[in-house]
Amino acid sequence: MKRYSKHFPFVVGLIAALLMASCNPKRAIMKVAVGDMEGYFGSGEYDGSELVKLTDRVYTYRWTWYRSIVIDTDEGLVITDPFNAEAAAALKEHLKEAGLTKPVHTLFYSHYHFDHTEGGAALEPQEIVAHVKCPTYWADLDASRVLAPTKLIEGDQTLTIGGVRIELIYLGKTHTDTLYAVYLPEERLLWTADFALVRTILPIGGPDYYFPGAIKAMERLAALDFDTFVPSHFGYGKKQDLVDYVAFLKDLQDIAGRSTEKFGREFPRDRETLQDAFDFYYDELEGRYGDWHGFDQNVLFVIVRTSTGARLGY
Repeated sequence: MKRYSKHFPFVVGLIAALLMASCNPKRAIMKVAVGDMEGYFGSGEYDGSELVKLTDRVYTYRWTWYRSIVIDTDEGLVITDPFNAEAAAALKEHLKEAGLTKPVHTLFYSHYHFDHTEGGAALEPQEIVAHVKCPTYWADLDASRVLAPTKLIEGDQTLTIGGVRIELIYLGKTHTDTLYAVYLPEERLLWTADFALVRTILPIGGPDYYFPGAIKAMERLAALDFDTFVPSHFGYGKKQDLVDYVAFLKDLQDIAGRSTEKFGREFPRDRETLQDAFDFYYDELEGRYGDWHGFDQNVLFVIVRTSTGARLGY
């Protein structure tokens, strides 16, 4: 009974939606599922914004479920990802309240995606660093809210700014092919964007780009010497949390492989096989990761993404 009690609000909402939209029950089911994402993105724990000191030089800034780091160097502040104008404006207020009044020496874009790169103008950075391919993507899109980089890089890079060594680790073909992690060896801290999370399922079935590349890159990061792990979303934790996330992805690969052997390399087309395949995935995942944040909201995306990736090779 305990296993199903957490689904009670969803069931009640589903029944109510079906009663109100009996003419189209399938739409009602999908609408309830979409609305249930409020419990993932809109958890009260992640309302508002805050700035928390992690080490003598490093702070983590959280705006709703987004999270960056601020590095206090002798030459000015180094900030990862502005997110958007509202988040950047709130960060400026937090910095002022914390007495961090130095100018922003460097703003670093972890990758080209808009939800990480807009609003940087509010921070008035002296330099903006991004992967060399970011402008290629922005040229195809409306990037008017993205402050253009002043320095383009590729591959691994090491910056020394104001006495702080900052290693920018290129992650290859993963979430995008423009993605970097930020490693601060002297602070024993690692920050990543849209990559691994702390006991949380990535939304919409991530990693959404290239699964083998993601595992390879995560294994590389897990081999680094650090204590504090700060993802760009939700909570932060320890190195073990990254190690656990690598194990989660490997479990997904293993389950996908065994599911393919059991149900065939061709996509199942009949209802019974599809439902059996779902149960196979769900039972294995729920037993190991059912208590992770976002499991209920994202497990179907995870199943579809990993089963598709196993058959197509991505």
